[in-house]
Amino acid sequence: MRETVWKPEPTSEDNDDDHQESKKEKQKGKNKFVSARRYARVPLKIIAFLATVYVSILSSERYFYYWVQTSIERTDVHVSEISFPGVTIIPINFTSVNISKEAQKLSKAYNLVQSVMWQTPMAARLTEENFTEFSELEDLDVFKWEISKSWQLNCKQFFNECQWRRKPMNCCEIFRPGKSLNGFAFVFNSPLSSGGDETWPWSVASSGSYSGLTVKIQRQHSQYIVNTLGVVVHEPSQHLGMSIDYSSEDRIVVPVEPLRFTAELQVKARPVQMRRCYFENEIPPDNTRSECIYKCHINYILKKCNCTLDLPVKAVFNKENHTNAKDSSNSRICGVKDLYCFNKNRLSMFSMSNIIEESRDNVFNTVDCGCFPACDHTQYHTSTYTERLSTHTSHATEIEIDVYFQEETLFSYRSMLRFTLIDLMVSYGGIAGLIMGMSVLGCFNAFLDQFACCRLPHDY
Repeated sequence: MRETVWKPEPTSEDNDDDHQESKKEKQKGKNKFVSARRYARVPLKIIAFLATVYVSILSSERYFYYWVQTSIERTDVHVSEISFPGVTIIPINFTSVNISKEAQKLSKAYNLVQSVMWQTPMAARLTEENFTEFSELEDLDVFKWEISKSWQLNCKQFFNECQWRRKPMNCCEIFRPGKSLNGFAFVFNSPLSSGGDETWPWSVASSGSYSGLTVKIQRQHSQYIVNTLGVVVHEPSQHLGMSIDYSSEDRIVVPVEPLRFTAELQVKARPVQMRRCYFENEIPPDNTRSECIYKCHINYILKKCNCTLDLPVKAVFNKENHTNAKDSSNSRICGVKDLYCFNKNRLSMFSMSNIIEESRDNVFNTVDCGCFPACDHTQYHTSTYTERLSTHTSHATEIEIDVYFQEETLFSYRSMLRFTLIDLMVSYGGIAGLIMGMSVLGCFNAFLDQFACCRLPHDY
């Protein structure tokens, strides 16, 4: 008979110990796996962080370095919402009635000076010999010549008839004599002119021929005959215009096509070189863009011809502007003999262009004057045509000038930031969320979880 050996049953305490040891071994292996997985994510997080920073930098360049965007705001702006342009009329070419040799010589010198300064078609045909005849004339200021006294140019003798908005007007009431340019000038609708009307600038409510300014000018006077007239259509707040129209024909028609430009206040955050315009509170007092451009041209002459001209108006300029690169106070005044240098460089002193073209000796460069307009301004573009109202052998006794708006509506352009600060913030958030899965709320919760009082409970 086999003996039965009794073995005691394992107690519950022994089972708990075995279970705990088994659980610890499993937990230990699990922790090793979790740690390995956690450290394996570190390079991925670093790569994602660097990618986020790189893409954010690229996005920032769109805000800090991209130019201001100008787009069409409206296509139906009525001409009554803008000012009628200023109009300056200047006799460019005379024939003296006085048959004396001195009078004829001064008249010829005047025509030569104006042809070069205005860069008329006659200037292209001039040679160096044309400028040696008047070497004794040291000053280009025609107001200092005796010929200006003999002409006795005045409003009553110069104009025959004036009409504004199809209504006859007294010419001497709507035109003011001006000496802002190198010649005798009559200015209309410009608050800058001496003794101008307090209600200027005026505006019109219609378009088409004779709807704006129409004048008739006497061609033959007691002391001289007017051969060619120059017409400058410009902003009322400027001395110079976008273009210079001159003709010897009997009728000069100047249709005007205006363009209005405005800018959002946010554009002011961009540097001037990027927005290329000035806001009203940034423009120095008693300074206009035309004065800045004129000063730039004078310094260009100083550089090319080693002489200078007197400014027609006093101007204050920013010292950082390159147009003040040279001090012209100690330079000699340009004379008629220097006109050959002017003509060789094809430089018009009365152009409103901010860019000076250099086209000689097979060198085609440009010089940027850095004279930017106001951010809110109107450009007046013209497309002039002329008509002969007399026979082929003689001119009419009058010269008619008709300036009007070609259309009743115009385009309005508005400058705005291409990428605003709000766009930049949205871009940063989208990049961080796309690459790293981050959000403002997630970062805030992660920060609060570091504190026991704010930690969310977890179910195990």
